[in-house]
Amino acid sequence: MINTLKVYDIDLTTRGPVFVGNGNELKKNEYFNVGRKKVVIPRLDMMYADLVKMNRQKSYENYMLRNNMLGLGQWLREERISDDYIEKWKRYELDSGDVIPERGRQLQIMTCIKDPYGNPYIPGSSFKGMLRTILLAYDIRKNSDKYSQLKYEIERTIKTEQHPKRTQFLSRQGKSVEVSAFNTLQRLDTKKSDAVNDFMSGLIVSDSDPLSIDNLTLCQKIEHHVEGRDKNLNLLRECIKPGIRIHFTMTIDTSLCKLNDRDIMSAISDFATVYYDMFLCKYKKSNRPDDNTVWLGGGAGFVSKTVIYSLFGDEGIELVPDIFAKTGVPKDHKHNRDRSLGVSPHILKLTSYRGKMYEFGKCSVKITEKK
Repeated sequence: MINTLKVYDIDLTTRGPVFVGNGNELKKNEYFNVGRKKVVIPRLDMMYADLVKMNRQKSYENYMLRNNMLGLGQWLREERISDDYIEKWKRYELDSGDVIPERGRQLQIMTCIKDPYGNPYIPGSSFKGMLRTILLAYDIRKNSDKYSQLKYEIERTIKTEQHPKRTQFLSRQGKSVEVSAFNTLQRLDTKKSDAVNDFMSGLIVSDSDPLSIDNLTLCQKIEHHVEGRDKNLNLLRECIKPGIRIHFTMTIDTSLCKLNDRDIMSAISDFATVYYDMFLCKYKKSNRPDDNTVWLGGGAGFVSKTVIYSLFGDEGIELVPDIFAKTGVPKDHKHNRDRSLGVSPHILKLTSYRGKMYEFGKCSVKITEKK
């Protein structure tokens, strides 16, 4: 029997902090600061059991019910809880050296995804989703004639549809673009749009190897405006630090998916070019990314997760503000100014780590076929 499977090693190296969330947030009463550089995430069940033994149960319950700005660490100090207990309760701790909260305010923390053993990792679905966007953009750029009618329909919808449902706006057109790119298998007794005809079903990416808690840091979202000013937001994320190497395994069934490592790396290079030429170059001091650059995870931004600029090129600047307006982006984000500023969106999402500014989600990729 002919072996149709090709297996590849994927090495992803973080060039900026990477956030893949699990949907949870830690409130100010669920973690505490240690000095100015560390935060501790405690085992709340163990902490509560010990507080009951210390006859502090009522005080703790009153604290939890109060609506105030007092952080857990401040309450523990008021209760004169010893450092020995704090060390005992520690689930893990994170570096928070570059976080600048508003004075007297403790911020909520968006937590990253972890395996059952508490180790952070990146799901294979997240990596494959990123690849899918990149490959779609590449096909659009290589075969523009195939998408000319869909491009017209998308532009007409953006300009003419009034009061659309936010979550459904352009969903039908977006699905049609994906079907044109990926649904080529032509299985019997199916429609082209059926998921079974998507050749990407033949490309499987494993979850990453588990990382260590030591590979995490706390990062604060910073809005870098195209005019040059920065704004720190009261939003913290557990992120994988820059400089961390992350391994995945990719398996391609060549009877279904004809892609190889060279095709994927060509698509990655082209996407990085579009990202720079249509967006990143508008920001001073931004450098052209290397050919193997990708943007992964939360905070990476609109341009890294869509194909509008691959479809429309420079015309995208006229359409993206309308997409924001019709998908419920608040008016105080001021995307009505994007056209005059010459870039949309007009904010680059950055963060600070050890005194240096980084793009959220920026990574480099190396793909090697296993022999």
